[in-house]
Amino acid sequence: MNAIRSRIAAVVIGTLWTIAAGAPALADDTEIYVNLESASGAQPNVLFIIDTSGSMTTNVTVDKGPYDPNVSYEGPCRDGRIYYRSGTGAPPTCGSSNYIEAKYMHCKAAADALSGLAGSWTGKAAQFNSNENKWKTISATNRDVECEADGGKHGSNSAPTPNTWARNDKNKWTSVAGQAISWSSQTTYTFYSENWLNWYNGGKSTVQMSRLQIVQQVATSLASSIDKVNLGLMRFSSNTTGGGDASAEGGMVTHEVADIATARATIIDRLNSYTASGNTPLSETLYEAYLYLTGGKVDYGVNSRINPTTPFPSVAGSRRPDNPAYYKSPIEYKCQKNVVILLTDGEPTQDNSADAKITSLPGYVEATGDVNRNCGETGAGRCLDEMAAYLYNSDLAPSLEGKQNAIVYAIGFGTEAAGSPRLDRVAAAGGTKRAYAAQDITELTVALQDIFRDLIDRNTTFVTPSVSVNAFNRAQTLDDLYVSVFKPTDTLAWPGNLKKYRLVGNEIVDADGNDAVGEDGFFAQGTRSIWSATPDDHFVDKGGAMSRLPAAGTRKLYTHLESAGTANLTAPANALSVSNSLLTDELLRTGGTNPSREEVINWAQGYDTRDEDGDGIKDEQGRRFMGDPLHGKPAVVTYGQVGRDPDQPERDVVVFLPTNDGFLHAIGGWSDTATGGGRELWAFIPEELLPRLVDVYQNPTTLERTYGLDGDIRVLKFDLDMDGIVEPSDGDKVYLFFGMRRGGRYYYALDVTNRDEPKLLWKIGPNQLPGVGETWSPPTVARVNVPGKAQNSEYFVLIFGGGYDDAQENYAYTTDTVGNRIYMVDAFSGNLLWYAGGPGSTGTPDLQLPNMTNSITGRITVIDINGDGFADRMYAADLGGRIWRFDIFNGRTSGPFVTGGVLARLGAGDNPGATIADTRRFYHGTDVSLVQRRGADPYYNIAIGSGYRGHPLHKDTNDYFFSVRDKMPFRKLSQSEYAALEPITIDDLVDLPLDGSDSVVVPADAKGWKLLMAADGPLTGEKVLAESTTVDNVIMFPSYQPAPPDDDLADPCHPQAKNRVYAVRVDDGRPAFETLYEDLAQKDGIVGEITVGLIRRGRGKGDDETPCEGPSCQEENPGEDEDNVTVCLAGVEILSRCVSPGGVVRTFWQKNVD
Repeated sequence: MNAIRSRIAAVVIGTLWTIAAGAPALADDTEIYVNLESASGAQPNVLFIIDTSGSMTTNVTVDKGPYDPNVSYEGPCRDGRIYYRSGTGAPPTCGSSNYIEAKYMHCKAAADALSGLAGSWTGKAAQFNSNENKWKTISATNRDVECEADGGKHGSNSAPTPNTWARNDKNKWTSVAGQAISWSSQTTYTFYSENWLNWYNGGKSTVQMSRLQIVQQVATSLASSIDKVNLGLMRFSSNTTGGGDASAEGGMVTHEVADIATARATIIDRLNSYTASGNTPLSETLYEAYLYLTGGKVDYGVNSRINPTTPFPSVAGSRRPDNPAYYKSPIEYKCQKNVVILLTDGEPTQDNSADAKITSLPGYVEATGDVNRNCGETGAGRCLDEMAAYLYNSDLAPSLEGKQNAIVYAIGFGTEAAGSPRLDRVAAAGGTKRAYAAQDITELTVALQDIFRDLIDRNTTFVTPSVSVNAFNRAQTLDDLYVSVFKPTDTLAWPGNLKKYRLVGNEIVDADGNDAVGEDGFFAQGTRSIWSATPDDHFVDKGGAMSRLPAAGTRKLYTHLESAGTANLTAPANALSVSNSLLTDELLRTGGTNPSREEVINWAQGYDTRDEDGDGIKDEQGRRFMGDPLHGKPAVVTYGQVGRDPDQPERDVVVFLPTNDGFLHAIGGWSDTATGGGRELWAFIPEELLPRLVDVYQNPTTLERTYGLDGDIRVLKFDLDMDGIVEPSDGDKVYLFFGMRRGGRYYYALDVTNRDEPKLLWKIGPNQLPGVGETWSPPTVARVNVPGKAQNSEYFVLIFGGGYDDAQENYAYTTDTVGNRIYMVDAFSGNLLWYAGGPGSTGTPDLQLPNMTNSITGRITVIDINGDGFADRMYAADLGGRIWRFDIFNGRTSGPFVTGGVLARLGAGDNPGATIADTRRFYHGTDVSLVQRRGADPYYNIAIGSGYRGHPLHKDTNDYFFSVRDKMPFRKLSQSEYAALEPITIDDLVDLPLDGSDSVVVPADAKGWKLLMAADGPLTGEKVLAESTTVDNVIMFPSYQPAPPDDDLADPCHPQAKNRVYAVRVDDGRPAFETLYEDLAQKDGIVGEITVGLIRRGRGKGDDETPCEGPSCQEENPGEDEDNVTVCLAGVEILSRCVSPGGVVRTFWQKNVD
């Protein structure tokens, strides 16, 4: 390979495989996680075990009797209002602003429950926002409210049928189920009638009731106020009047798990038929629950009794019709949540006959950690914790894809059980942290409401993807794979993580050498990432770098305060620490009604200031948390070899990861955790994001997110002597450059030459960059001689687009006033050297272009045509569907330094009257390759696909993949020539057939070709949301299609998307392999750029975005053997087809040795 080299080896980082987490009111691709159309999910199974022991006959004095809807309770809550809450805790007070006027409640399920015995109702609901024609979170008192439970049954109050499905449209409801909104991540509310709240908040009127009566009353009300769940009942058996363990003998299923909508009456009747007697066999009954959930052989439910003389075996509905000796498992779907609620008023008694059965369960040790199989305690119920842990950690339905476990909630009711340490341990083992405590009607009501709200929300996060991946488009030769993951939630702060795996041959393997990826395209059950001590598989908040965050109070958290007066981020004045007096309440928005600065800062440091474990101690280690890396990809810097085993040297690697809690994390990338592998070295938060920390700390429920650091990182590494080791004493440098994407309008540069002592190099924003929008465009590093400007001695610059104008958040085009710019700044100082722009905003661009009316959010492609080490050409694409070309005249003072204009118009940015079908947008950069065929004129092929990244569920635009030919690859144009240039239009391009056949020929003189994204038919929403990759004259690109119409939408676990990878030839667009595209296993989330890499031992190579011309850029084919394999990655899936099986020959870009 002949590479252009100056005396400084400048490598734009990309030496290791890195994979990033994928990429509403805002034009935001998170709608694929929080607003999937027709995504309903399977109803959760809830098995409610009620204590019917003799102590439940105990009479207690309660402050008020049960709620009676026929009584008008006096109080300040106003008639005509319906009150609500969206979180856990006590119901609202009558003075709360959380209410809607009753006439706007269109949820019949809620209205019926509010007027009945329950007086309250819990379920997913939304309010219609007429400004956006969308169903969103409730924020007003006088807007229509609808609920998930009414779907297909009831629409508006004025016209209940036939339009029974809520729709994001000005008409609000539709009769077409496929047009319905998704409820999968809408907010769960509990609504209250004003009469119920007057009862709840009213004065005391003491009455005597038995504990069982209280439970029956509250549970009956609850069963009357919930929807969209499957509910079943169990109780204790009371077999004999004598002593000994046989007097209890477990419990039985008294009502099978059934849809509450059809079984509500029979469940309530069965519940109210309970009588109390006997002992408290908690672990035995939980074991019988396990048998029921798994379809095992009926055990205690064979000879069970409700009293010593009345047999009551497990009901027929819970058993298999063909073989009643076995239970019929209620678990039907792979995406179904399963919940056990255990309510008891005391400690276990006569509860040991299941001990040996529990400790002999398959996989018991792995699920419980009880290596001695002795349950670790003595006395009755000693295996209760272990049984809960087994339910939570085991796969209860192995025949279904994935892992179907059961979450265990515990409620201690009454003075003896409330606050029981044993029940807290049961809840923790069962995945719910701690038990609920209740001693009267109101406390038990709130506890059960909270549990059902929690389980409904838990069900939501399962049907939305918990892991989404995008590929970092870089070739490599090492075998390390870094994967950033995140989990969508209905709150502001989404959890994220960084995990490490290895590439071995054609497989991604975990720490134990097992295949890490399952058939569904996600991490397989039981796998363990390299930095994880225990299996973490698909769980975002287990293992990885999150688990290795430093202990509370020891994290090195930095910011940069203008008032600090130092660029050294490690200086005390830049520390994110309580001791830093520059961090004032005013800056942090703390104090007053908000949490204190100490609480917020200490929480960021890792302390449990929110007391999430409920032990009352706030200065202890809290739950480790890392924000989501939604769009920001990991960047990897190799600092040099660490002296370990000389036969297997390991790279001294640091991974830099931006996350939406506002931090840039520096993480040790090596594998050995004993020496700090996977550990956060430090983290940096910009000053502009400090006021947002209090919001992340409070983590409110919201579907309208704000963002932290969400942009890509670019790394410039200087290795003066090219020895592969960063040595500051030799003058070597490592600089990071990054924007904020949705998080703000600034670009930052950090000097991380010393990985442990980061420094601020510079910061620029609206004051330095006239017309800059949200900083979406990742900087491109190049060398340019800008005439008349003071520059660094090596002429290094950053070139990037103007970013995003949020005026683009509607489906129709708008003329942008910010973001419609291209900037060139000095890489070392951040000084603006040159910029081009269209109308609007302040300042006068150096190159004024009247047609530059839309934002430029993608990477700017920069080319060195003549191989002198300086950039000569730029290509860019904008949200109006244009492709721009620019020529750079390095050092020229006698004429324009840069000329440019529109090369192609493929959208409708210049046609204000265009229909939505033609409003194609380019969010990402161009993929440019030089095509030289013998006997033909060379040309630059500009490959790019269109797609509304802001609304990936959008289906009304005809999106294409384009191949546009620049027939003047080496000739620079004057500005007058650009003005006279006739742009290529969509009609000028050859229309290729969707079947990949050769029925259409692309002639040699064609201006290019286009391929309609319609594998499943026109207007099905297929689009291109990431850059393509051209290798060896083959273009590879991914596509995303929401809610495929040909799949079974009746399946509640139906995938919400199709991801495909296309591989086509540059010349004619024909399939590079047997078929046009390959379907990916991953069915949720957006798969990003295709990564093509060579795995081999020895010296690594990384892409350098300094291009060169022609065949000299092609590296020698190294051949393929067992230590030298070419791999193509889409997300974490290794494609079955890969370009150039003998080696990587990227058609255009230079590759420098690192």
